[in-house]
Amino acid sequence: MIVGTMIMIIAAVITGIIFKTITLSLDNVEHEEVMDYDRHYAFVAEDSESDFWQEVFNAADEQAKEYNIYLEDIGSDLGREYSAEDLLRIAVNSKMDGIVFSGGSSDKVASLINKAVDDGIGVVVLQNDVERSRRQCFVGLNYYELGQMYALQIERLTEAGGEELPSIDILVDSDMSEGASNLIVMAIEDSFREKSGEDEEAALPEIKVVRIEAEDIFSAEESIRNIFLEKDTLPNIMLCVNSVYTRCAYQAVVDYNLVGQIQIVGYFANDTILDAVDKQVIFSTISVDTNEMGKSCIQALYEYNNMGYTNSYLPVGIEIVDQAKAHQLIDEKTNRGQTK
Repeated sequence: MIVGTMIMIIAAVITGIIFKTITLSLDNVEHEEVMDYDRHYAFVAEDSESDFWQEVFNAADEQAKEYNIYLEDIGSDLGREYSAEDLLRIAVNSKMDGIVFSGGSSDKVASLINKAVDDGIGVVVLQNDVERSRRQCFVGLNYYELGQMYALQIERLTEAGGEELPSIDILVDSDMSEGASNLIVMAIEDSFREKSGEDEEAALPEIKVVRIEAEDIFSAEESIRNIFLEKDTLPNIMLCVNSVYTRCAYQAVVDYNLVGQIQIVGYFANDTILDAVDKQVIFSTISVDTNEMGKSCIQALYEYNNMGYTNSYLPVGIEIVDQAKAHQLIDEKTNRGQTK
């Protein structure tokens, strides 16, 4: 009995010491703050990890926090690659309060968006509109305005190079609607007609819309390199309506030693593109206000959730970044880095 009692006392003391040690260690742990959000939105983009979509997401996330909304990038940290259509299906089945989508415009995508709307989920589409769907809002470019900006760059190039009627390839996403690409072409042709005094018989440049069929950045790069292999049909000017295609075209003109022979007007203004414009490998680029795009999509969803309606279209600002502007932006970023 005495031995048993001693064993119980020793066990109790040891248990007490262990408990005290664990308690002290837990007191030193920083407890993670638990946030309580009013709503949960999904962000779905074809290539959400690209510079362009990261800027859009960060701006959207900042706006969402102001409304006490949790914005989730559905495609991140999943362990494998999913198509935008699959990610949209996940978002719809998860019964989100709202969905921000940029991806395909197929019938399946339109059907998923319509299902979301039927379930009471607001849907805002970015960049390429899904015209056959009942989405609440489209946040994107005015493609006629984009075409006018391209026309201005073509005019500068033809004046500098002496090309009266250049051949032009417009590299567009396969998901871009025919109506959107036609607006770009129309704006360029209207600009040439206006320059010639609205002469209906005036000659127009040869413009070809090239749809890049690509599932990822590697297939996009291969598709664009295939254009450069057809030397007899190479254009004088390439207009890239996509940040990935801009980078691929830029790399191709360098690799095939065609810098200066094929002029590129790009899209977006990340560090790589700005450096290429500054060095004049890319003649100029169209900068898209990603901050405005990100904030506008969340504002539209928030308005729809609270009022039951929102604007069906919200335009996004764009501007031309030429060599002088690119140099200025690079200097500003360098100075900010040195200040930090």
